[in-house]
Amino acid sequence: MTNKKLLSILIPAYQEEKNITWIYNEILKIWKEMEIKFNYEIIFINDGSKDNTWEEITKLSKVDKNVHGINFSRNFGHQSALEAGLKEANGDAIIMMDCDLQHPPSLIPELVEKWEEGFEIVNTKRIDTENISIFKKFSSKIFYWFINKISSTTIEDGSSDFRLLDNKVVIELNKLTEKHKFYRGLVNWIGFKCSTVEFVAGDRIHGKSGYTFNKMLNFARAGITSFSLLPMKIVIIIGFILFVIGFFLTLFMLYYRFFIDPRMFSGTAILASFIILNNGLVVILIGIISLYQINMYQELQNRPSYIIADKI
Repeated sequence: MTNKKLLSILIPAYQEEKNITWIYNEILKIWKEMEIKFNYEIIFINDGSKDNTWEEITKLSKVDKNVHGINFSRNFGHQSALEAGLKEANGDAIIMMDCDLQHPPSLIPELVEKWEEGFEIVNTKRIDTENISIFKKFSSKIFYWFINKISSTTIEDGSSDFRLLDNKVVIELNKLTEKHKFYRGLVNWIGFKCSTVEFVAGDRIHGKSGYTFNKMLNFARAGITSFSLLPMKIVIIIGFILFVIGFFLTLFMLYYRFFIDPRMFSGTAILASFIILNNGLVVILIGIISLYQINMYQELQNRPSYIIADKI
């Protein structure tokens, strides 16, 4: 066939020097059954790795002209790596997947088949993960439960950034100007015809996950503040409840002291307990507001989401 469609495969990589060639070879294995209909490009995004990840990408690009590389000047994070790849991709369809082979390349033909059926977004749902810790499994379920309770955009439990997107979906995603992108939410928010494919995530072949607890917290913060105003509404509700409690508590204590038993409550005790309660709630409210203020501050700074040091 002369007019083959192009599939772009985006692979963010952080400290993945031993997995670069491995995942490339796995993709080539499944490509044998797809090369009649499709051309491919593989775009590796090196997210500021300190090992030889970039050198491994460079080696592959010299062997295969369909392999491209983007090298960040430092570690900017997984979502920024995806953003850079989406802006660089030229494919009719774009597939996003991790480098550690927990997103199995063997699933690519099924994603493409769904796309050919007319689905413009083909998400994946992780139904299980080999050798995952109890803490990570529990924290993941809590995160999805919480964000779905407070957000108008539903994010399915077990969803991941392993997905296929039609080019017209990518065009719309690239128009979004927010700095801290949360693609699991944005893809669902943007609309279009969508399907889901289930999979079991395998164990990492080499290395350790670079997804630290701190990065997990930042990821959760981005998801919550990007897709829910409920925390801000809670501030108003708690403030109102505090006002009502304080108002009636003050009336009750004053009434009891002046009309029933003047020795029951001392003025200092009443004031001290009220200050402790009030200060505790004020700190909580300031913390919630600060989450949004941090996002506003970073948006107003207008810094780029990433900086590219080299390109292949």
